[in-house]
Amino acid sequence: MHLLKEWAERRSKGNVNALDALREGQDDWTVAEATGLPAATVEGVRTFYTLLDGTKPRTCTGTACSFARGWAKPTGAEVHCVGRCYEAPCSLERGEFAIPVKALTDEPVVFRSILRSGSETRMQEMYALPAAPSILDTLDATGLRGRGGAAFPTGAKWRAAAETPSDVRYVVANGDEGDPGSYVDRLLLEQDPHAVLAGMNACAAATGATHGIVYVRGEYPRAVEVVREAIDQARELFVPGFDVSIHVGAGSYVCGEETALLRAIEGLRAEPSPRPPYPAESGLHGRPTVVQNVETLAVVPWILATGRGPQTKAFSLSGALETPCAVEAPFGMELREVLMKAGGGPPPGRRWKMALVGGPMGRLVPETRFEIPLSFSHLPGMGHGGIVVLDDSVSARVLAEHLFSFAASESCGSCTPCRVGTAQLVRSKDRASLS
Repeated sequence: MHLLKEWAERRSKGNVNALDALREGQDDWTVAEATGLPAATVEGVRTFYTLLDGTKPRTCTGTACSFARGWAKPTGAEVHCVGRCYEAPCSLERGEFAIPVKALTDEPVVFRSILRSGSETRMQEMYALPAAPSILDTLDATGLRGRGGAAFPTGAKWRAAAETPSDVRYVVANGDEGDPGSYVDRLLLEQDPHAVLAGMNACAAATGATHGIVYVRGEYPRAVEVVREAIDQARELFVPGFDVSIHVGAGSYVCGEETALLRAIEGLRAEPSPRPPYPAESGLHGRPTVVQNVETLAVVPWILATGRGPQTKAFSLSGALETPCAVEAPFGMELREVLMKAGGGPPPGRRWKMALVGGPMGRLVPETRFEIPLSFSHLPGMGHGGIVVLDDSVSARVLAEHLFSFAASESCGSCTPCRVGTAQLVRSKDRASLS
């Protein structure tokens, strides 16, 4: 009875979140009573997420891990990616797992604090800001585009949120890099969290946001700990009236899509919403919300300090490489050059066949086209920059089956073509043309 009374009090204050309640172990009926949601809706939330029981050990079935173990079917609980593709095969577990980092540029921007020893910027300097109009003008002038996949102009998104009338605005750091083969966000959240928080702080200054939320994948328990500590360290440096909290993901690939991510924060199933309206106009709880990828936010303090636009991008390299790593490379550098210089080329006795760029929904680049430049214009499917290289032991058919299985498993089920189509692809036996 005491617990029910506590939940009733939280409900009266509008603070009950179905996903958080389920994560705390409440049953469906108790959560329905506390939230006012139908019991069927609560059950839908509970059955949607795969990590509500916590980060217990699970075998990773991401692209790099699957092919690293020779496509042997894992036993026990599974997870699609744990952000350790550079040491595939691996599993979900707690601990610190160092990420190898390199730069193919003399002036790293994304990894500036991680790679350059002795060049750490004092926290006060990192959070220092120009006037709000100047922030927006600088972003427009430097042409910063979102680095989570859509490549939308950052300045335009922030300006839309700033100009939408509201007494409450939000800024959300999207750390849900669910693409198997991507781990740059994990690297930044664990090793340079203040760059991300300072970028959020700049967004708050420019848009008038009062609340910030760092969305961290549930598969990244170490990142959650580091970011929480960084928030405590930086709280007094945030612009007046702005504060930041953390939302820990509960396991869903589709949460990488900004409207689905917002529904997850609201405690509902992570189903994408039709647009318009866009989140910058009507997002979290119907208020103007800037949802920005972690890497995008991390480069904002550098842009504001220098007035220049970054000409580099971070990539995650894994698969058939001698030295898988996270690498910062100039826009326009050819894929083959990045793989050779940063990835060390193919392992002895193996030959490259293709590379999956941008995750399961990205682009498959055959080895004959590895001279393609890495840029938003030359490779629109570049996405967040995850690159998994596959050798000639992997057939296109087996890779297709792997991708179809992933899509069917991670479909949110909201749209009929996706829900039914992915299931039909998994069942289909007529794939001779893919061999």
